[in-house]
Amino acid sequence: MTNREQPNGNLAVLLCALSFATGLGLSERMEHGLNSAYLGLRLADVLNLPSEEREAIFYGALLKDVGCTACSAVFSAFFPDDELVPRSDFGLVDPTRLTDIIAWLSRNVPVDSQLPGRISRLLSFVVQCGPVVKEGMRGHCEIAELFARRLGFPEYVQRTLRFQLERWDGKGLAYGLKGTAVPLAARILHAALTLELAYGFGGPAAAGALAREQRGARFDPEVVDAFLTLEQQADFWQTLEHESAKSVILAMQPPTSADRMMADQIEVVCEALADLVDIKTYQSWNHSRIVAEVAVGMGSYLGLGGAEQTRLRCAALVHDIGNVAIPLRILEKGDRRSASEWEYYRLHSYYTQRVLERVEPFQELAPAAAAAHEWINGQGYHRQLIGEQIPLNGRILAVADTYAQLTQQQGDQVEPADALRKMRPGVGTQFDGSCYNALAASLTSAHLVKRTAPERRQLGDLTEREAEVLRLLAQGQSNPQIAKALVISRKTVEHHLEHIYNKIGVTCRTSAVVYAVQHGIA
Repeated sequence: MTNREQPNGNLAVLLCALSFATGLGLSERMEHGLNSAYLGLRLADVLNLPSEEREAIFYGALLKDVGCTACSAVFSAFFPDDELVPRSDFGLVDPTRLTDIIAWLSRNVPVDSQLPGRISRLLSFVVQCGPVVKEGMRGHCEIAELFARRLGFPEYVQRTLRFQLERWDGKGLAYGLKGTAVPLAARILHAALTLELAYGFGGPAAAGALAREQRGARFDPEVVDAFLTLEQQADFWQTLEHESAKSVILAMQPPTSADRMMADQIEVVCEALADLVDIKTYQSWNHSRIVAEVAVGMGSYLGLGGAEQTRLRCAALVHDIGNVAIPLRILEKGDRRSASEWEYYRLHSYYTQRVLERVEPFQELAPAAAAAHEWINGQGYHRQLIGEQIPLNGRILAVADTYAQLTQQQGDQVEPADALRKMRPGVGTQFDGSCYNALAASLTSAHLVKRTAPERRQLGDLTEREAEVLRLLAQGQSNPQIAKALVISRKTVEHHLEHIYNKIGVTCRTSAVVYAVQHGIA
């Protein structure tokens, strides 16, 4: 994983991991983002668009849904006991029509003994659906924009992601831009991702019907006309059904200035994957980064070389990526999960393996990352490996992950020595003895003894007071609570938040929280 090992043009391949993970989390259609990139580029061909527009469409399609984990809480607040999270078919709903929203909810709300409570929450959602959907849509788009900014994509790619859900008729609930005020690349991306969803649920006929129905309403008429031209071509949809679809689509990738020759390109994307999954719940913020830091400290005591330590760090960063497919309510329950919920939760290591094995540069990380929850005695998951069947890096991750969980427990900060004492009985059954000893030895290093999270505080243009306001906001405090905590007026809090939002380029609380987590402020 050195600079020499990573040829230029590899970023699109790496970003497939992000795209596959979000596709898995939304609908178990891992190829949705890549397929949307294909549709978008084919539309760009018909419209004879320049390279910048093609770049924005292609990479926008791969990054468009990275806000799905953070935004799941916006919807689940109304359905705390259900597995209802933003699903891909919500993208086919016309949010300007209440009947569409109610129909979507009725398809996703189970009819059982808890139905009265669900009806109550459904009615509450319907009453508040405007603000809720707006917060969810803005957060979804702005978080994707933040990820693109962080990965070094130019401003026009970021802008395309921000406006990916805008409608031609101006009835989009995120920003309400209309017609040509929406960037052309965003108009094409919106059509591509929506029509690909329709294709996934109902085939070519469903996509064609939706395009014709929404011409001049949801979609730019010129874009729809280009699509109708494409669907007449015999091989248009067939490309997506072929086994070589992934390689064919990746071969179409346009160049981007974000795809630089750099030694840490894989690590940068792994960090993005870590944040993608860790922002899903408050309890898991920074968890993967902490595991990575602890694991590398252990690896150095076990004599791992620099390249192997880099592989270990990357595997640690992505070891929980499968959690994107686990319902939020199950993740948040922790040790209170029922037996059936534990069975569902344990699938996340399988999903981790499934995502990583689909992306060639990450394939070597899959065995260790997917083994982070295996036990030495074979009672772990998901493959029930025993002893040295578990890769060394997997055994290291198992120890580092447990240690990180113990020292992250909310409201119960565990000192390193206490965590080691709690883990000691598991040596020889759950934990590899040499890995446990490496943890104990590494904790004598001054830089790990008192730390429970990587130091990533990056204020940028924010003042110290603004960073403090943002930190409290990320903790879920309301404006009055922030004012009380900082002994300032509510008006001053509002003034600070206005400046914070302007400086970091977001418009809603969900996006601001993600920014705070990404920059180590939360």
